[in-house]
Amino acid sequence: MHIVLGYNWFPTAAGYHIERALQALGHVVTYVGLPSSHRAGYDTTVPIDEIIAALPEKPDLYLWVDPAGRYFPPGIERLPIPTACYLIDVHLGTWREQAARFFDAVFIAQKDYLERFRRVVGHDQVYWLPLAAAPDVHRDHQLPRIYDVGFVGNIALAHRKTPRARRLKRIAERFRTNDFYRAYTPEEVGRIYSQSRIVFNCSIAGDVSMRIFEGTACGALVLTDSVRNGLDELFEVGREIVVYQDDVDLLDKIAYYLAHDEEREAIARAGQQRTLREHTYLHRVQRMLSIVSAPGFQLFAPMRTASPKERWRARREVYIHLHMVDALLDEARAAGLGPVRRLWTVAPGLVRRLVR
Repeated sequence: MHIVLGYNWFPTAAGYHIERALQALGHVVTYVGLPSSHRAGYDTTVPIDEIIAALPEKPDLYLWVDPAGRYFPPGIERLPIPTACYLIDVHLGTWREQAARFFDAVFIAQKDYLERFRRVVGHDQVYWLPLAAAPDVHRDHQLPRIYDVGFVGNIALAHRKTPRARRLKRIAERFRTNDFYRAYTPEEVGRIYSQSRIVFNCSIAGDVSMRIFEGTACGALVLTDSVRNGLDELFEVGREIVVYQDDVDLLDKIAYYLAHDEEREAIARAGQQRTLREHTYLHRVQRMLSIVSAPGFQLFAPMRTASPKERWRARREVYIHLHMVDALLDEARAAGLGPVRRLWTVAPGLVRRLVR
């Protein structure tokens, strides 16, 4: 297939792993996301239907992957081909519900939100598609496991008071760890987890995160907080991963599994086998494409047939959240009113922030 792919490129993005998985399976990928110092792309002033019309060959699918930075495809509802989105952070805010209404197929990473999105979107082409590991980088590098506990993720200064930051601080006070506060490339993530006996995970809002799959793929025991969103369907808790209940239980279980090598290594091996067997981006891409290429698949996106006013309301919520001011002004001009007046009418809080 020929897939047109839109996302905000950075080396640890799910979109980047999906892009490489598509290419590994022999599909042709055309990137139409934001430009960066690493690759060419398009800004949000170019309608996606015009970009696709200029391609040498008509593609089979347009795929938008969250998080997308300041990128949401204008004109997506006009495409004559199937469109799909992969929404990852559905546990953080509700604007993605409006974004989902622009796509024919909606894939969400957190299972507990499945029925809610089906109600909002208004059709059944909404599917649970968990996150995954990229086994070319998230693999056991056969390195000495010099860290008691490994972690790679976001603990920016503004979030130092979160449960994640608090727990990491307590872990670092008692156990040997990697440097939590620096950024890592995908290859470095694989090496850090390959050097860790235990990989620590703390969800942001009960989500099943990439870290669970990446840590298991690297052969470490993953110790995560107790979450829903289908975790117990993805892994057998206690045999393939371990769950902690609170700060005290977390520290006790780290100490226990560090003192019981055989038990820890058995769980790590079982978790790794499950991930490599069922939870890689190759698996996720194959499922996604099997759905959108099935004979009964329909171009069901509600925004294809919505009124201009309804489309404006949905797109406005997406643009405001993504701080896509240029795109919002373009929509205002299309509505026939002065852009500043229109922007003040629909997003006064955004205007105040812009003029400070």
